[in-house]
Amino acid sequence: MPVRRTVSEVDVNKNTNWLNYPSVWTWYLALIVLGWLGISALIDDAGLAWTYVHLIHGVATYYFLHWIKGSPNPEDQGKYQALTFWEQVDNEAYGTRNRKIFTVAPVLLFVLATHGTDFRKQPLGLNLAVVVILLVAKLPALHKVRIFGINKY
Repeated sequence: MPVRRTVSEVDVNKNTNWLNYPSVWTWYLALIVLGWLGISALIDDAGLAWTYVHLIHGVATYYFLHWIKGSPNPEDQGKYQALTFWEQVDNEAYGTRNRKIFTVAPVLLFVLATHGTDFRKQPLGLNLAVVVILLVAKLPALHKVRIFGINKY
């Protein structure tokens, strides 16, 4: 029988709780589009601009979601010190809206970066490597797993 929690027993992680506001995803999408517009203004190839957005997004989200551990909130008293931001999202539950959006975003950027562009100047292997690394890092089987002990401490 599942355990029911009352509101007073629910642990609210202030480090990730802000993801539940609907405006967060509007800003997330707006930053991606603005990044593409800015890069498109500098280079003439729209597909290559999406590639740069995808690579920048991949590096940034890997660092912020899967590398940095802990919480800047002193009220947590070190409770989340060993967890990355991705592991803290939605109290470690998988299949939630927030996790789905963070999983779909790199896939969509990969599709945008590789669709309808000249493959002679398109780094397809780099785009593929970024999306695979991001998707593997998000697998439930790798929850709290540190491959080869990297980022263990």
